[in-house]
Amino acid sequence: MKTTTKIIASALIVGLFVYGAARLSTTNTSNETVLKREIIEVPNGYGYQIFSGDKLLVQQEFIPAVSGNIPFSSAKDAKKVADLVIDKIQNRTSPQITLEELSELDIELLDIP
Repeated sequence: MKTTTKIIASALIVGLFVYGAARLSTTNTSNETVLKREIIEVPNGYGYQIFSGDKLLVQQEFIPAVSGNIPFSSAKDAKKVADLVIDKIQNRTSPQITLEELSELDIELLDIP
């Protein structure tokens, strides 16, 4: 009788463990926010949009951290900055971009007065 009780208890513990692990796995997957970027054409250059699902989170038509309304000179530059912003959002840090980060990404700033 004691052996049967031990087997049932062990099976119950293993079952609860498997159930809990499956719930955690499902929870983590469903709570992950899928962010995507779209590069947009704006007058005289490019900008970007960042979406969470269908919800627009960011619309950036000009190079951030730069005075004036200066668009990105290439889609490639807009993509690099959008990817950095997405990385910051996913890491729960401020999505603000600095001039230093623009320099590290080799963002072209030739049109800046």
